[in-house]
Amino acid sequence: MSTHLGGTSRLTYSLATVPAPLATGRPAHIDVVVSNSGTEAVLCKQILLVLPTGDLAQDLVPAGHRVVATVEPSDQWTTDEIESGVLLTLPQDDMAAFAPGGTPVTVRPATGESVSLTTHGLLLRLKDFKANALAGTALLRIRETVSVDNGRTWETHQVTLPLAKYPPAEALTPDVVGDLVVRLADVNGNPGSTPVTLLKRGQGAVLTWTAPPDATCVVHYDGSSSELPSGREKWEFPVRTLTRDTHFLVQVTLKRSGETITHHLSTTVAVEEPAFPSLTVKSIKANGEKNGDGHELLTIEGAVRVNQECHVFGTLYGVDGTLTVGDGLVVRKDMTVTGDVTTDAQFLDPKGTPLRGKPA
Repeated sequence: MSTHLGGTSRLTYSLATVPAPLATGRPAHIDVVVSNSGTEAVLCKQILLVLPTGDLAQDLVPAGHRVVATVEPSDQWTTDEIESGVLLTLPQDDMAAFAPGGTPVTVRPATGESVSLTTHGLLLRLKDFKANALAGTALLRIRETVSVDNGRTWETHQVTLPLAKYPPAEALTPDVVGDLVVRLADVNGNPGSTPVTLLKRGQGAVLTWTAPPDATCVVHYDGSSSELPSGREKWEFPVRTLTRDTHFLVQVTLKRSGETITHHLSTTVAVEEPAFPSLTVKSIKANGEKNGDGHELLTIEGAVRVNQECHVFGTLYGVDGTLTVGDGLVVRKDMTVTGDVTTDAQFLDPKGTPLRGKPA
């Protein structure tokens, strides 16, 4: 037998919770695992699980709240809530066998025929409910109907498993606040099912995350912020068409047990061929095709305006227009001028001797 708080049992029961530990007033999920850790084969007719229901500190499920229960393997067990907080789990074939150490055993259905059964464990999932609002320890009671003499006599045992509930300030986990992602928006502006990290320029998107309905959320991105009011079951925020890589920050604020709790969520999405209305850089390095001298080229489609000085420490080319150089100009080959040349400077020959008159 395995010993637990407040009773004994032929089978062994363990549980896990999400979140861990449970948070008061927040969605809860409980897994109960059943197996035979002893040395004797155990037949089981039913497992009755009682969740303390009410609004006291020793209760788990708020009064009137329904619990959804599922069981695995589902082809060998059924479960249902027969009344508020009372779950009855039954084997499909009237009796289920829990074998010790993998020894083959049989199940004897009502027909009297022996059927081989390989069930050595059971997983009972309790979900879609919220823990009540008071911190405390709730006692989950399990009553089993079992036999250790191949079904000739039946025993009933009860075991009690403690479940602690803490204020959300101590038990708020990423499954309650988190999962900030960017999703593509469909034609109706609804988010798609798959998160994305790369968008086309101008493509619509929706920001989604998880948070309790009573939270207050503020979305920061692209230099602006928007506050979303409380009372939402789904947290979604459509973003205007993005033209460049964008970082999103969502501030989630909750009030729990007289305290204010703040969480910050962040994510980033990249945009193909981003557009920048203004750009300040320290240096730009070319990484394009190479010219005849083997130098990598930086290609800019469209006109370029320089509002202040332009310093060129290499070769400067001008095409189909006029080039004005405000610094020294060195011409190493013939220069042909088809219009007038006006200058206040002297023209010198290669030896530095001044030339007289207007250059031809």
